[in-house]
Amino acid sequence: MKNRTGKNQLTGPRVVVVTYSELCTFEFGIAVEVFGLARPELGRDWYRFQVCSAEGQRVLAVGGVHLCVDAGLEALDQADIVVVPGWRDPRQRPPADLSAAIVRAHERGARIVGICGGVFVLAATGLLSNRRATTHWRFLDELISQNPDVRVDRTPLYCVEDRILTSAGSAAGIDLCLHIVRSDYGSEIADRVARRLVTPPLRGGDHSQRSPDNLVPETRDQRFADFLLRLKADLATPFTGAAAAREIGMSERTFHRKFQAHTGETYGAWTSQRRLERARKLLRETDLNIDEITEACGFASSGSLRRLFRESGEGSPKQYREAHSQRI
Repeated sequence: MKNRTGKNQLTGPRVVVVTYSELCTFEFGIAVEVFGLARPELGRDWYRFQVCSAEGQRVLAVGGVHLCVDAGLEALDQADIVVVPGWRDPRQRPPADLSAAIVRAHERGARIVGICGGVFVLAATGLLSNRRATTHWRFLDELISQNPDVRVDRTPLYCVEDRILTSAGSAAGIDLCLHIVRSDYGSEIADRVARRLVTPPLRGGDHSQRSPDNLVPETRDQRFADFLLRLKADLATPFTGAAAAREIGMSERTFHRKFQAHTGETYGAWTSQRRLERARKLLRETDLNIDEITEACGFASSGSLRRLFRESGEGSPKQYREAHSQRI
């Protein structure tokens, strides 16, 4: 929805961020930083930004911060993107008028964004029924138990489905907001915003929200831990699930069960994503050609590498390198 009236007015999608009592200030700040800052270098075609309150003009945020917010929930009637930046308590349902306003906005065609705990507000509206969503790993079990109709995905940094977008932990909200910029304005603009934020190159939603490096020490089976560390260090060596199980003296069934329990991913998905991460790093930081990167990362073929990039929504390896290269 574009408003082309007014010579100096911004004309891009209207982003409305919802505030509430006990507002999560970090998540709120992410939305302000990505969508609310003036970016004159990008011209008039940038986001129009507004803050509204779900619970009165005076909002007490986390940390003793007081906000005075002029607009109420009527602002959502004009929103192209609605952002719910966190939520004060997963067990506390949002006000009924907030839920109704979010549903109306979605029915009108707006995108609805829940950063971290904001997913609990979205779930309370019913919009997540039979849809994929995620949240911070600490709250995943609670989200599942409270909302059995939601297809909760434990793994990714963010999920996007039917104009509803949810992120994992707070910092993953940066990745989600940059994904929105990339969807609206392309990789080059999103990368410029990321650089201004001094944040690492854009991570796709398929990145795991739990670091493999942190997962390995948690396992009680040292053979398993040692193998995961070796596998991550030597991705160029292909290991099928059966070969991996033999390597550490487990049955294949036990190996796959233990692997998914400790990483939250299947063995195939984990190895594919680690190889993809390695490929991204090599594309950003080296001049290696695609065949050399294919071999270094353990892909069966360059076609497999290209397919994984397409599936991650990042275009081709060449496009990724052009957008993110750190080589001078």
